[in-house]
Amino acid sequence: MDKVFISELKVDAVIGVYDWEKQVRQPLVFDLEMAWDIRVAAQTDDLMHALDYQAVTEYIERFVREQHFQLLESLLERLADGLLQEFGMPWLSIRVEKPAVVPQARAVGLVIERGIS
Repeated sequence: MDKVFISELKVDAVIGVYDWEKQVRQPLVFDLEMAWDIRVAAQTDDLMHALDYQAVTEYIERFVREQHFQLLESLLERLADGLLQEFGMPWLSIRVEKPAVVPQARAVGLVIERGIS
């Protein structure tokens, strides 16, 4: 299966369990790989048959902006479900980093895979 990717998508979010985190927007950095058969898009040169990464990006930005979660786990699980349903991709992997939260680390985060690979 072919993969479409989005690398280092930065989106500000209200996320966290601590009171101070609920009062500020914090940057999240997303990396996505999404399974997509590109052959028809390549043959037709038509965006209608491609996985539109601009539309995926806008979906993620809107989702993160409109939702408020305490845990990255909750955000990622619901975001993955929404992307799979909205775009019909068979599989995806999402990595999210929350930079500068733990002083000893550049970032903390999660990676999840959902769908059928």
